Formats: sequence, structure tokens, C-alpha cells
Amino acid sequence: MIPRRKGAVCTGIQPNDKEKYKTRSAIERFFFSIKEQKRLALRFDKLDITFFSFFAIACLKVFNLLC
Repeated sequence: MIPRRKGAVCTGIQPNDKEKYKTRSAIERFFFSIKEQKRLALRFDKLDITFFSFFAIACLKVFNLLC
């Protein structure tokens, strides 16, 4: 459900759903930043092990643990 305006009669998001939307937003931002890596988005790697190892490196880069 898409959140509505503040002045709407039915607000759309219930107070107990705000945490779910915050979590969902964080997950969507994470995958967006991961998909910026062309190699991951197009799956150039033929072997699963090389794909997942590059995915791990991209995750480290997203979380600024790798230069």
C-alpha cells in the first residue's frame, strides 16, 4: 500500500506498519545499490561460486567495509 497524504481521511499506513515500511525501504535501498554493479545485474559469471563471491564483495562495498 502506498502511503497517502497527511490530511487524507484514511491515512493508509497504520501506526504498527511503520516499522515494516522502514525495514522494507532499507532492503529496497540495499538491493538498488547492489544492482548498480553491472556484473551482478546481468549475471556475467557462469559459475555460482564466482557469482556469490562477487555478491559478497559488493555487499562489503555497500556497507563501506571495503574501499
